[in-house]
Amino acid sequence: MLYRHGVSALHRMGPLTKLALVLLAATMLPLWPAPVLLAVAALALLVGAICRIGWAMARRLVLLLLPVALALFAVHGFMLENGPTRPLGPLHYYPQGIGRALTYFARIALLLSVSLLVVMTTRVNDLARALDQKGLPPEISYLLTAPLNLVDGIADEAAAIRDSLQVRGLAARSGFWARARLLRAMLAPLVRGLILEAGTRAEALEARGFRALPHRTLLEPLTETRAEAHLRMAILLASA
Repeated sequence: MLYRHGVSALHRMGPLTKLALVLLAATMLPLWPAPVLLAVAALALLVGAICRIGWAMARRLVLLLLPVALALFAVHGFMLENGPTRPLGPLHYYPQGIGRALTYFARIALLLSVSLLVVMTTRVNDLARALDQKGLPPEISYLLTAPLNLVDGIADEAAAIRDSLQVRGLAARSGFWARARLLRAMLAPLVRGLILEAGTRAEALEARGFRALPHRTLLEPLTETRAEAHLRMAILLASA
């Protein structure tokens, strides 16, 4: 589950203000060097620790960033020609390529860390209500929030398929190849289940009049203080 319950100031902050933080992080990507971006990403991880989601956030970051880092440094440092080379044992690497890979990695790390900080402290329903309250079309609001709702469903479905395969004798023994065989066996039923669920979700949305009205009245609209509204405006101005 992405969302982690908490009572911190970031948990209580409005969803739109936290989305403004993601926008601010995105505007930093082409402007600042890699050390600054990595420092801000570390700051986001520190904020997550203060909000008591530090371990869960760090674990997700490692799982997501480790393969990205290996691919970036392998491709830009050893495969793509980029300036003069230097020896590294039996291999040769490109120092300029390593610098470029570090820049790309820092950008991805910053955007991913801030985004995780936002989604792990924001309920999806609150985000959907905030977008509807601002008059965003239902199609766009659903497009932004549906993936967050699907993550938990996909994880539960994958766990159920894994358990059923293990009951039938395909055990997930230790070792890379055993886990790879189990993953290959899980892919087909998982994809088939997601396709069937997409049709069910579409029928449920149509039955509820999803596109009947462009603007909907909220039964429980979100409230925010004037200080938070000013903070969000300041973040947007800084982004601009």
